Amino acid sequence: MNGLIGVAYLPHGTMTLDPNRDDLPNGAQSLHESCMKISEKIAELNPDVIILLTPHGINLHQAFNVYQPNISNSKASGNAEWNNQWTDYSVDINLDGDISQDLYLYLKQRLPRVEGMLAFGGLSVPLRWGEVVPLYFALHQLALQKQSNTIPLKHISIQSQPKIVIIAQPAKGTTNEEKESYRIEQRSILVEFGRLLRSWCNQSSYRILLVISGDQAHTHEWSAQLPLIYQPDPTCFSIFPQSGTESAKLFDEFIQDWITGKRSQSENKLYCLDDKILINQAGNIEKFALSCGYTGSLTMQGVMENELIQNQVDHASEPIHPSANWLLTNFISCHPTYYGMMAALYIRNVVK
Repeated sequence: MNGLIGVAYLPHGTMTLDPNRDDLPNGAQSLHESCMKISEKIAELNPDVIILLTPHGINLHQAFNVYQPNISNSKASGNAEWNNQWTDYSVDINLDGDISQDLYLYLKQRLPRVEGMLAFGGLSVPLRWGEVVPLYFALHQLALQKQSNTIPLKHISIQSQPKIVIIAQPAKGTTNEEKESYRIEQRSILVEFGRLLRSWCNQSSYRILLVISGDQAHTHEWSAQLPLIYQPDPTCFSIFPQSGTESAKLFDEFIQDWITGKRSQSENKLYCLDDKILINQAGNIEKFALSCGYTGSLTMQGVMENELIQNQVDHASEPIHPSANWLLTNFISCHPTYYGMMAALYIRNVVK
């Protein structure tokens, strides 16, 4: 089966990388284990192409940024440094200029705000935690296989297969007025972007995995007993109060219900992603919850729109339904510190 074969929603919190640290907050190790299980399933899918969407890359205000379209042999590399830690976790990849160009032109003809980036004369692009962490997990098992290795890697190097495309999601703007206006406007833009991604992918002869980088609400309660590397920057305590906000808890619950179909009334246990939960409920409190993953969630709403999903996480013993378009095979959500993280994998159902 060609086209879109999987959608992985992965966190970019660096605490998920090393399960052997003795200072990890509760939940971080479980997130690591879930992400590694997703990595194993991605290796089984063996995609030809991975498209990564990042909220923390080289983002443009109110525009999509496709990295290095029509540039051959452009490198992208970086480490997961956060608070001077995790510098030993890194990713080194080649971006595919031909596929990036094709997708860039397709989107530019259909959306008003799509740009292509030429960085450093086309030679290289820097990556940071928003790309390195999800790519680390997406590529880890594939890299192990290529090296005939079973020992967990800290440095991931993929130079040919799968081909990689990176798109930075739009930033909201530079003024409070712009941000407030775009917060509403982005809902329809990003859902349409998702629809176009699905359409482009399903016309392709490649087997494509979409990877969404994003974390959830950033205003959860947090403990001052945590090591400083897991706490908000002291200059931001007014934005991320230690007591947290009710909006953070509600927002993450809405996203969990949306992604797992928990509120679905379907008799055959199949569900569709409910835009009312994502847009009307989660969307109305996102400005208080502060989720960098919300842009990715809106995109995924468009990608998966009207597609029937079977939740195999909560109903593992159920046989695969022949009408299911997608299988939710992995899911976890928790907030080890002030920000929530989630990992999920949808796989295209081939048993039809």
